[in-house]
Amino acid sequence: MIRIKAVDAQNILEVCGLSSGGEGACTSAEGQARCNVLSIAEAKYDPELHPNAIYNDGVLIGFFMYSRAEDRAETATIRRFMVDGRFRRGAIEKKALEHVLRGLKIQGVRRAAAIIDGADENEKKLYLSLGFRFADSSGGECRGELDL
Repeated sequence: MIRIKAVDAQNILEVCGLSSGGEGACTSAEGQARCNVLSIAEAKYDPELHPNAIYNDGVLIGFFMYSRAEDRAETATIRRFMVDGRFRRGAIEKKALEHVLRGLKIQGVRRAAAIIDGADENEKKLYLSLGFRFADSSGGECRGELDL
């Protein structure tokens, strides 16, 4: 069962050890801008950013961070979503992202946006499979949207 928990003093070190490659550190593909450590640090200084841990059956498997501005509370933007490489099997990424979107909807979000690496076809396929619509991109960041 998927569960979401805010990053806090009890889980921060474990969350920082996650990587999409499963090696316990940022992979070269993730780069510094997509590293959990930097995402959490950024959230410390921006009150609109919300870092969260993703658990499956009580085991930490991933991380996501979204932004939500007070004056635009109906929209949330997923800025970072990842499942550790050790846990990528079956449809766990899709199940986790579906759970994230349900949670946002429960909070009153009516539109979810996502900012992804436009060159990462697997990431893009994941979001497309859930109904996100993306503008064409030539490799850099790509923004998609979904009405909840």
